[in-house]
Amino acid sequence: MNKKRDELITLALLIFNWKVILFLVSYGASLVLEYKPSFPYPKELTLFGFHRWLYSWANFDGVHYLTIAKKGYLGTGLIQAFFPVYPFLIKMVDASHNILLTGFLISNFFSIVFMVLFYFLLKEFFNHQKSLIIIVIFMFFPTSFFLGAFYTESLFLSLVAGAFLAAHKKKWWLAGILAAVASATRIVGIVLVPALLIEFFYPYSFSLQKLQGELRSKRKYPGVKTINFKEKIWSLRKFINLSWIAVGSLGLLFYMFYLNKTFGDPIYFFHVQSEFGGIRQETLIPYPQVVWRSLKVLWTARPFDFRYLTYIQEFLAGTLGLVLILWGFTKKIKLSYLMFALGIFFLPPLTGTFSSMPRYILVCFPIFIVLADLLKNKKALYTFLGISGVLLVINLILFIQGYWVA
Repeated sequence: MNKKRDELITLALLIFNWKVILFLVSYGASLVLEYKPSFPYPKELTLFGFHRWLYSWANFDGVHYLTIAKKGYLGTGLIQAFFPVYPFLIKMVDASHNILLTGFLISNFFSIVFMVLFYFLLKEFFNHQKSLIIIVIFMFFPTSFFLGAFYTESLFLSLVAGAFLAAHKKKWWLAGILAAVASATRIVGIVLVPALLIEFFYPYSFSLQKLQGELRSKRKYPGVKTINFKEKIWSLRKFINLSWIAVGSLGLLFYMFYLNKTFGDPIYFFHVQSEFGGIRQETLIPYPQVVWRSLKVLWTARPFDFRYLTYIQEFLAGTLGLVLILWGFTKKIKLSYLMFALGIFFLPPLTGTFSSMPRYILVCFPIFIVLADLLKNKKALYTFLGISGVLLVINLILFIQGYWVA
């Protein structure tokens, strides 16, 4: 009991220090860089009575979530691209009549919830030390500050970690409900449904040889247990559990029903993508073409401004991120986690750009497990944390001061 208490105290101290450092950086951002908001309606954030270092946590997409929380989806263009759970949660629990403060508190509360759930999920497979190393790598990641911003990141990650933890404990009803909420929080939440199905049928770490062996007949390999799909499906209990997994798609379906009823287009959230600065497209773009486009941007853009740093990070996230996920197939990581990460990774680039990929791959949590495995050497780990930490500070300063990061 004392050991478990000490482990949780260590985790709590890590989270506390992480938060304090991020808040201090955001508070001092104006001393380093001039404030130049490059997003619509920045004056809306000044109406809540806070210092700029605080209200700037709602920069960029945060303004859209504020609008939805205040007015709903009617009367403003483009905001239908943002899913409803986060802004509606803010509206529901807002007791202070200050939705910016409420959203800020909700995001930071769920960032703590995610870290705790992520720790317990990791502890199912790794010891305390390695679990903490994975969490520290996550905390030092260049875009981890988004978990405290007026964004969906912390809520969505909490739902993902909670769903996988529930599935690991065979609480399929809870996993399905959390997946449903996730699919109404972000479009990529729908990837949880096939991931949970994989978890249901193959709840193991990925091993090609083991998978091939289990799919062979008992007759030829009498010592190998096969996967009896028919038995899994038609057992009443299994059927009920599969039904709970299917519930995970209801969040997205309900939002599509609302969009169809209100705007006459069930995938209106996708059709407005091309209006965001002309960067994203409605037609689906193959991944190699997106890589080529990103390389052309790096070749032709001005290399001596802050935006170029963002282009570099987008390219690295959109390419090395995939390499790390694929590398995970050589490690003892659950197949469901890896396939979830692949689905999360490939959905955003389908619109033709790696824009925001440094933020999106935060959800691809197997990446951080792979990084912890690759950085076993202390010198390599500290070097990575140093470089990543510097980028985290730079990105947070840029974000707070109104420069596009992700």
